[in-house]
Amino acid sequence: MKPKAEIRKITAVLLCAVMIFTALCVPSSAAKNEADADYQYTADCPYIKVLGLMSTDIYVDRDDPSSGTVWPPQAGLVVKDVLKLLPSLLTLAVTKNYSCFGEKLYAAVYDIFAPLYMYGTGEVQGNSGTIFKYPAKDEIKKDSYLIYEYDWRLDPVELAAQLNDFINYVLECSGCGEVVLECHSYGGVVTCAYLNNYGTDKVRSVAFNAAAVYGTTFVGEICSGHIVLNPAGAVEYLKSVWAYSSAENLLNGLMSVLYKTGVIEWLCDKVNSIAAGLGKDAMANCLLPMFGSWPSIWSMVSDECYDEAYNHIFNEICPEYKLDYSALQKKVDNYTSTIRVNRQSILENINENCNLYVLARYGFCTVFIVEDWKTQSDMAVDLKYSSFGATAAPYGETLRKSGKFVSPKGDIDASTCLFPEQTWLLDNATHIPTFRCMPGWFARLLYFDGQATVETFEDAPQYLIYDENAEEFVF
Repeated sequence: MKPKAEIRKITAVLLCAVMIFTALCVPSSAAKNEADADYQYTADCPYIKVLGLMSTDIYVDRDDPSSGTVWPPQAGLVVKDVLKLLPSLLTLAVTKNYSCFGEKLYAAVYDIFAPLYMYGTGEVQGNSGTIFKYPAKDEIKKDSYLIYEYDWRLDPVELAAQLNDFINYVLECSGCGEVVLECHSYGGVVTCAYLNNYGTDKVRSVAFNAAAVYGTTFVGEICSGHIVLNPAGAVEYLKSVWAYSSAENLLNGLMSVLYKTGVIEWLCDKVNSIAAGLGKDAMANCLLPMFGSWPSIWSMVSDECYDEAYNHIFNEICPEYKLDYSALQKKVDNYTSTIRVNRQSILENINENCNLYVLARYGFCTVFIVEDWKTQSDMAVDLKYSSFGATAAPYGETLRKSGKFVSPKGDIDASTCLFPEQTWLLDNATHIPTFRCMPGWFARLLYFDGQATVETFEDAPQYLIYDENAEEFVF
């Protein structure tokens, strides 16, 4: 292709990207509305929600809110660095000089995200972090609903200690002897570590909500150095991104045009070519110091990818680029030996001593940067992991079987879950939103007198599907 034609295509794609980004910035009602549905329960002890990865703002300077956030990134800074990077991207299209482009790319990423970097220490650099203050003592009652925020980059073992301190404070202020816990995504990892290290005596019930206790495939693939964009996967995944948006039909139409005209395939090919051209340099200079240097990320590498990811980072990248990540490696090894290898027994112990509930979401393909993009997920965590073991057909396919624990569509079998009688599976539900009906539904489970099962409530069978028009789960 001639350079001018190449540049025209790049410009067209960037314009499409701007359109898509603008539409995605309009929040959906499902993500904003957290009002309780009409569920009956009596809140006689505090409710604590443990948030997940990237759910809390990270400030450049946690002692100075005016410093702004590094997560989410400041829009002005992102736009400035992207515009500065465009000439290098256009030059790359002509020269194929990946080394020169890489230098510009790494500098732009550093400029935006440097306060997030933890390098080889596994510890916060500088004074970046969350701004989370405990509620005043007189504000905490026996029926309080509390959201626990924390720096989600940190080691889950370290965060478990922080969660223990917060729970002790809540119990002291409320005069209660126990709490109920809802943990979402990475919050499930932190909660699992807490209940293992500090016991279950202070917790009556725990709900694992789209939890990443067993990790997720795309994180493991990234840490293993496997990043491959698939055009069909990109289209399906992006449809999921705006699944509840008012502009869903418009954006789906746009994606269909881009796919049929070959633009999506062309773009994926170009990104794959850039990734191949940058090679290990991208991992050593960009992905590793930011993404791969968070202890939290290592706890979310799936078991299937763990050995390869560990070897790729600590035995290949670090020695080759003379990087000292021994402190991070020590944290990773400690989590692996104390929590990772014992997760099933830890969960079984929790189940023996607490009322335990598992709610997994699905109906979407996984992140399209991995080869096996048809894995059933909620767009972030694989269903087989968030459900603690469900058998799932590939996205868009069925298992061709039936039975007590098989979904009405025949695509999921919950009989292989660790706790099949206590596991609910929510179709057409993405990972992030707190749907309108969910808070009340969780509270009804967590405050139920005893252990509820999938047969306890007539209006809440094991398989439910999210109706975006009614903004509720139906069956």
